[in-house]
Amino acid sequence: MPNALQSAQYDVAIIGGGPAGCSAASWLQQLGLSVALIEREAQLCAGLQSLQFGQDWVLGSPGQNLATLGQQYARHIEGLAAVQVLLARKPSHLDWAAAEGWCMQLDDGRSLKARALLLATGLTPLRPEIFFPVSASPNPRLMDALGLTACRDQLPPARILLLGGGDNAVENALFLQARGHQVTLWSRSDWRAQQSLVERLKAQTGAITMRPRSAMPNRLSAHASGVGVQSQQFGDEQFDHVAVLLGFEAEPSAWLLAGDALQRAGVTAPSYPFRDEPRFAPLGLFVAGDASGHQHPSVQTALGDGVVAAKAVEAFLRPLTEGQPTLAMRRNNRQIIHISGLRFGANLGVLDFEREGPQPIQVDAEVNLGAQAIVSRDADIGHVLDYRRVRAIIIDECTAEHTDLLEALLGKLCTRLMKLPGVAGVRVKVTKLEIFPDCQVAISAECGQW
Repeated sequence: MPNALQSAQYDVAIIGGGPAGCSAASWLQQLGLSVALIEREAQLCAGLQSLQFGQDWVLGSPGQNLATLGQQYARHIEGLAAVQVLLARKPSHLDWAAAEGWCMQLDDGRSLKARALLLATGLTPLRPEIFFPVSASPNPRLMDALGLTACRDQLPPARILLLGGGDNAVENALFLQARGHQVTLWSRSDWRAQQSLVERLKAQTGAITMRPRSAMPNRLSAHASGVGVQSQQFGDEQFDHVAVLLGFEAEPSAWLLAGDALQRAGVTAPSYPFRDEPRFAPLGLFVAGDASGHQHPSVQTALGDGVVAAKAVEAFLRPLTEGQPTLAMRRNNRQIIHISGLRFGANLGVLDFEREGPQPIQVDAEVNLGAQAIVSRDADIGHVLDYRRVRAIIIDECTAEHTDLLEALLGKLCTRLMKLPGVAGVRVKVTKLEIFPDCQVAISAECGQW
């Protein structure tokens, strides 16, 4: 096997063998493409194997546990001849060349080449350094989301503090309280979990200690017998276990390797976390699953996103029919409307003299229309967004009423412009031209896709 893979060539290489990677691999092989699926764990969908409890949101299978689903996905993929599954392997180096695609070096010294690269590496729990210092030794009493999931079935009844207010934190609070634990749920904001979980949580008032809208602890000190928690609001406290459930972020290793490869090739690298932007599709670089940020993270949305990614990869790899523009022209023609140096008087500001009448401001705006078809002969203005309309909206929004804060005015402009048909993203900069005698003051904002 090692010799056979030494110079293996595939249509697509997928990094990440979770639900999104498996879903994409299944569809790609059905589309007639050869696939290498690289998974750093010893089995596909390994991240689901600790999730033995029932889930009611899996449509058609109430009470289904994700571990069983993961095993089903793995068996399906392992039975596909056109998918080469490489387990307990991860890329150590990537290179990209315009005429060749992607060359991947694996951590065991083997290499493979692929015309397209799909990143499906999923998420990793947020581990704020204030709670998980790099210099500190790991302590099983202080856990992140994965650590709690792996051991919560075996924990004897104890005093447990959960930091977080989202779905994961609230679901774990209910799970642990039902098994005899003394649970404290601490969130820096209101509860952000889905409504059904919040209603179940409120029904446990008195059984679960709830601390919404509370500043996070200043320090967590894990030791052999528990975890010390220090905060201004509640002072010094002791818990048997603490779990930090403040969300997830895209697992960065694959993004960094791909970015380095593009930088070496003279291409502007994707920002972290990488998003599926049209400008990277012509390079054969795609992303799928939870890390794509396309939707609420879950197994089912990851499966669907894998299908969407597979179709995008196929569109990149298949030859075009006669007369069609190249893929780069079809997918990378991002059009942006620029409004620069627009000056007029606006009722803006909190100072007394600013309330006496309009003051001069300058607005600079960019409106991203996303990927557009190449049009060389078309005089119908109905086919495009009229920039006169953009200018009129800016002036109208800035002069309709007095706005105290520049930040609020930016919010109004972004909201109004994002409602225009076909707009994918907005950048706005508002400058106060005469607020100070020796300088101008400006604030900018960005929203949507860029």
